[in-house]
Amino acid sequence: MQQNPADIPQGVSPENVTMADELLSRLGDIGDLPLEDRAAAYAQLHDELRTHLEGGDSAPRP
Repeated sequence: MQQNPADIPQGVSPENVTMADELLSRLGDIGDLPLEDRAAAYAQLHDELRTHLEGGDSAPRP
């Protein structure tokens, strides 16, 4: 789902909007899976998000 750049709130980067759209799409795909497959898919997504977020804190803080 591509948004019109004029619709993006000030201070929000287009990359963040794209990432959010991709996440929502993926969550929708996971929700469409059979129940027995959802837990594994949510766990995989959780691990990927954690790795991404923790990677942002890899620089030492002063």
